[in-house]
Amino acid sequence: MMSNVQRPVHQLVHTLSYGDAISTEVLALQRALHARNIPSEIFSIHCHPKLVGRARHFTELQSCDSAEIILHYSLGSPLNAVFKSWSRGRRALVYHNITPSAWYRSINSRVAADIDAGVAELPELCGISDAIWADSEFNAKEIEALGYRAEVLDLLVDPGRWTAPRNEALYQCVVNTPGTQVLHVGRIAPNKCLEDVIKSFYFLRKYRDPQARLRLVGIDTDTELYSFSLRELAAYLGIGESVEFVGGLADDEVRAMYEASDVYLCMSEHAGFCLPLIEAMNFKLPIVAFSAGAVPATMGGAGIVLTQKRFAEIGELLWRVSNDAQLREPLVAEGARRVTAFSYERFSARVLDLLKELSPDRCEARRVEACAV
Repeated sequence: MMSNVQRPVHQLVHTLSYGDAISTEVLALQRALHARNIPSEIFSIHCHPKLVGRARHFTELQSCDSAEIILHYSLGSPLNAVFKSWSRGRRALVYHNITPSAWYRSINSRVAADIDAGVAELPELCGISDAIWADSEFNAKEIEALGYRAEVLDLLVDPGRWTAPRNEALYQCVVNTPGTQVLHVGRIAPNKCLEDVIKSFYFLRKYRDPQARLRLVGIDTDTELYSFSLRELAAYLGIGESVEFVGGLADDEVRAMYEASDVYLCMSEHAGFCLPLIEAMNFKLPIVAFSAGAVPATMGGAGIVLTQKRFAEIGELLWRVSNDAQLREPLVAEGARRVTAFSYERFSARVLDLLKELSPDRCEARRVEACAV
């Protein structure tokens, strides 16, 4: 399928959220399609209130004429059955990674069950797809391990998301707060190991900067038990008043947080891409991150990547990155270099290349032998 093809390309996503990585890609992909005069709509089960009108309910897809469809896959969902039964066009699956259910079994059995269902159904969906795309090399290798080939469509820093200026009141509030300002952005999820973020921050505050503050930006929907345990940990360590669970924010507020903070800390032990790392680089915030999952590849040499979690040493490192210009400035410069690899222009060009996979002469089985390990 080339850019002159008029048949629509519709997207299926379980939840069109506000500000998350999958939805950022969904909206950018739709914009790239529209720029090529290809009709494209988004169909979802749930839609964030801020995005009402951007998506139609997935049941409405059945009333559409022939179209190619793209399923953004991350868990078991009724959308999978829609994808399986679609016979009025070709099908592409975008794999966004599935967090192992072991991370959730002790805090939300329903989420764990949905994850297990997603893992079980993935090979079948790969087998019926005319094209498989993954949003990182790390995720493409997971598809390869199932015996299929996936092309990579990296996530992006979407300029369409950051058109609004920062929330100046929030920026001034943070930037004028005394002490080192540490930031983490993302869902309050157990695989992100936010307890290790808090432990590292404890040593920064206790031994280097008693005025330091940590802000955790993100929702805890479905992970309330985990969120509660983090609050208990902060209180036990005597830093409860210095750890702010900010919750979900509007994009202009998230931007203010990135621009006003001193250092970004990521301790995740499972990430298929980790978009906030690229966003932090985009807003000139230096990063300290643990080496796990796709994090080293996403960082690409920009920022400090840790191979061990020595919390006292990480606390010292947070202090140095925030206060030593000779260390901080090269990290910011490397981040600015790295973020150019995730531009909208590159993303849009890659979309055009991948759409060719959905042309009739390219829609062939992609079953390949799994690489020997």
